[in-house]
Amino acid sequence: MEGPAEAAAHQDPPAGHGMLVVGQETMFFYHLPMFMSPHDYQVVLEGTLSQQGSDPQGAYKEDRKGHAQTRVYTLAPVPFVLPELFPPALKRKKIRGDLFRGHFERPPEVPAAPVQIGSGVDVNIANVVFVQRLLPLPAPLDRLEYLLFGKGNELFLAHLITKKGDFDQVLSVEIKGHQFADEDLRRGIRVQIDGKANAASEKLAEGKTVSASAQVSNKKVAIEVQPRVEVYMSERDLT
Repeated sequence: MEGPAEAAAHQDPPAGHGMLVVGQETMFFYHLPMFMSPHDYQVVLEGTLSQQGSDPQGAYKEDRKGHAQTRVYTLAPVPFVLPELFPPALKRKKIRGDLFRGHFERPPEVPAAPVQIGSGVDVNIANVVFVQRLLPLPAPLDRLEYLLFGKGNELFLAHLITKKGDFDQVLSVEIKGHQFADEDLRRGIRVQIDGKANAASEKLAEGKTVSASAQVSNKKVAIEVQPRVEVYMSERDLT
């Protein structure tokens, strides 16, 4: 019997699944979701860049250092079937695309002209951190909730999307009160924000520390979340 990922892989056509790129020492690729097939997946991938005869990973790191104020980097992949990356199918471990400083589609949220810094680079998928299909709708959230991912001192939160009209937000953060193991971060950690409803008006804001609880190995751990940089924020694609 097929699992959900295998069934979706048979049904979904190839498409250009645009991705937000975060992290420097370790790179993560966040699929920019929409409430329409075949883009109805919230996905976080860990990967590395490669290209015969060049060093796109090094070029990406240098570009980040030289443009520290730039928040958004994106990948515009060659069309592919997204669920082929998902366990347990694992039919695909590599995607190819163009890498941009800025948003390759130049949406209203990121109006600056994008600059291509890599052409036809390979993204080698090292780990699938998180997969959630948005249609049919996931269980609604009573409180504001995010997925924590990253490695070492580079930590990020992505708002968990559960309804049409929701908001898509990714932030870099610092966590106080608990040191998360890299192995736990590889699977993604759900973080529930204390005293905040699941609404865009209650979203995390740069520089405003909040108390929260993290779900680690079936235990709730009290933490403080210190949002550093809001890397990405959009409501337009989720209407």
